[in-house]
Amino acid sequence: MDRVGELLLLPNTEYATTEQIANYYGVDMSVIRMQISSNREEIMSDGVKNLSGKDTKKFLVSKNILLTNYRGYFETNGQRFSNRNNLLFPKRAILRIGMLLRDSEVAKEVRTRLLDVVQDTEESSPEIVQNVVNEISEEKQLMLDRVEAEMSGNYDEVCVVNAKLFALKNKRIKELEKENEEISTHALTIIESKDVINRIVRTIAVKEYNGMFNKAFGELYAKMNYILGINIKSRGKKNGSYLNSLTEEETYKVEEIVRNWAVKLGLDLDNLLKIA
Repeated sequence: MDRVGELLLLPNTEYATTEQIANYYGVDMSVIRMQISSNREEIMSDGVKNLSGKDTKKFLVSKNILLTNYRGYFETNGQRFSNRNNLLFPKRAILRIGMLLRDSEVAKEVRTRLLDVVQDTEESSPEIVQNVVNEISEEKQLMLDRVEAEMSGNYDEVCVVNAKLFALKNKRIKELEKENEEISTHALTIIESKDVINRIVRTIAVKEYNGMFNKAFGELYAKMNYILGINIKSRGKKNGSYLNSLTEEETYKVEEIVRNWAVKLGLDLDNLLKIA
């Protein structure tokens, strides 16, 4: 989505409003509302927040977002919210809406790139696609087995199938935990953390940008602004580096972003990061 166009999210969040989605796809808000109405169950299942006006305010305030109250509604950064209820959409739901839109050129490009991702994965790592297909097939068969056992009154078999489903779920959880640990584990000190950030970004510059370090760091700064709401260049350099203007907490968050970036590019973090 970032490669196709600029998707503006609510500051310090991973959510967008209906208006922001419409702006991203270049369509009228009524078009987005129609898609939501026609495919509500499907879209809502992607983690959409359906909040009352009061809960919307609590959520936004918890993200350090300043609100301006008016009669019947409130605003922040040009986004209007109802005092009754509001829908906030995560990226997964925004992608799904893009797959449903017919006349948006941006949506067409998003769909094309999604297909490219699948094709690239099939060509470079076919085992990943096959593993996903196998797990889906296994879970589907287990669900059918459970229904059959329940209908026949064989509750011993129901227990066996439930145990297999539970084991499959635990397998996925462990895989996710392992991946998350690799991405999110950060250095022990802020000095080491900055070293990790610099080392990874410089490696990415060589791998992805033909050694153009400024371009790689520019991409990092864009990610920081997008994910954390930090406009690092507006702070200016401190002791010759923009990164020195970060707080300790911000530095660790940036390190996680960089680690995540490296993993997505297929870098071997274990070999790359050997902190003295």
